[in-house]
Amino acid sequence: MQTRLLRMGVPLVAALMLVLSPAAHARDMKFGHVDFKSAVENTVAYQKGMQRLQGLKSRDEKQLSAMQDKIAAKEKALLGQSMAMSPDMLEQKQQDLKDLRKDFSRKQQDAQEELLNEKNRLDQSLVADFYSVVQAYGKAHHFDYIFMEKASVIYANPALDITPEITKLLDKKK
Repeated sequence: MQTRLLRMGVPLVAALMLVLSPAAHARDMKFGHVDFKSAVENTVAYQKGMQRLQGLKSRDEKQLSAMQDKIAAKEKALLGQSMAMSPDMLEQKQQDLKDLRKDFSRKQQDAQEELLNEKNRLDQSLVADFYSVVQAYGKAHHFDYIFMEKASVIYANPALDITPEITKLLDKKK
């Protein structure tokens, strides 16, 4: 009977150890989470980049507005003078107006592309910095896992949020 209990007990104890061991180990693990958007958007580099983008946008808007005003003035002049113009002159003025509209459309599209490209460059540099900073922070502070906030995490203890520290490190990197 004792041998039988012993034979049954050993596997039971081994099974319990296997089941309980990861739980005990998990308690020793260090987890953290970081809000990518907040960490990046609160950096000095991001703020300066967005100010630069806003400056580019304002410059483009002024140029495009001046072009629109020029087109409107030419349209108004054409309407007022069209009756007194020869057919050839009218056709030439209409073609000039058409060319101006086409040029405006091209410049508008170029301005949008430039802004998009600049925003992409800013984002790419900050994303690369973010990952290297988080990895270095995780190693330096002995984290086992650092999760992105909103990345299938149902609950995260706010005390584990390392976003402010990551933002500070990103600012120091530049």
